[in-house]
Amino acid sequence: MDTDPRNPSQTDFWSFCDGINAGGCKPAFSEAMRRMYGLKDDVDALPPMPVDGDTWSVMLSWALPTRSFLEFVMFSRMFVDALDAQMYEEHHLTGHCPLSLSKDRHCYSRVLELLVNVWAYHSARRMVFVNPETGLMQEQHMFKNRRGQMRINWFSYNTLKNMDEDLAELSDSEDPNRHWLWPSTGEVFWQGLYERERSLRHKEKEKRKQKSLEKLNRMRKRHRQQVIGKYVKPPPDMEESSNSSLLAV
Repeated sequence: MDTDPRNPSQTDFWSFCDGINAGGCKPAFSEAMRRMYGLKDDVDALPPMPVDGDTWSVMLSWALPTRSFLEFVMFSRMFVDALDAQMYEEHHLTGHCPLSLSKDRHCYSRVLELLVNVWAYHSARRMVFVNPETGLMQEQHMFKNRRGQMRINWFSYNTLKNMDEDLAELSDSEDPNRHWLWPSTGEVFWQGLYERERSLRHKEKEKRKQKSLEKLNRMRKRHRQQVIGKYVKPPPDMEESSNSSLLAV
């Protein structure tokens, strides 16, 4: 962030975010976090991003291991949903975005380009800057400097997974026609879904078994055709005379 041309005065993280979002970054971020975690008004919902002399990532210039990336996606889809819930109606009806001084179709993009920093810092990930010109790697925001600053409980995998499952359960009972961004941003899985699928498979199995039993019962009880008549073999003398007459002809 310290080399970004939009940050000539070298402001701190949240000031920079406000600067590129018409002053609306901190209030929007705080409200999104309150919606995600159900925080009360007296709780500070804005995660601290302290000035420690290191830099932050901007413009989506980052890479993550697969497992970490999937965790970040789980967090970010919930955050974007909470952000959308507070801004969609006004933005959709008027075209005005609270994060822009003019009408802007890409309302959330400038907040989202900084989101990975908040998640990585507070979920205790190592943050390494790679110089694109020299390839020099430098770790930023060392763990020893983060003590007392990280909100690990908010960003832990178990916390996010439980929140994700709660939303998945809620999506089963919500009106599918109402505007809700979260179900459209990825797959929806929760424990009840597995149980429901298992129950459906069991019902299908029982249904096939019942049909098989009914078929066997029908076969056992079906009406059998009576024999019209029996073939009676003629006596030997009559059989011989018949054969001799045939030879004479």
